[in-house]
Amino acid sequence: MVATMLSIGSVALAQPTASQSFVPVSMSEPLPPSVVVEPGDHLWKISEDHLAAVLGRPAEDGEVDPYWRSVIEANRDRLLSGDPDLIFPGETVALPPTG
Repeated sequence: MVATMLSIGSVALAQPTASQSFVPVSMSEPLPPSVVVEPGDHLWKISEDHLAAVLGRPAEDGEVDPYWRSVIEANRDRLLSGDPDLIFPGETVALPPTG
């Protein structure tokens, strides 16, 4: 399998041959961070822990509440149970930007 190279500035990109497929990847919109649910986790704890890591200090309830609500909305359609009060170990929870 031989691929030709195309140079754009200082970046070389491989061009797919006729037998290869090309899947574009958007570099401008990175995937939101996520966390895998562990036994005993709940969305409030996940939200609180993520905010604390971002802030570099413990998050206060008044800071956690709006972020927790955004975590619920970002994951409502992704949760196996469909219920934000019932998450399962092994599920992946998306963490929206903290703003």
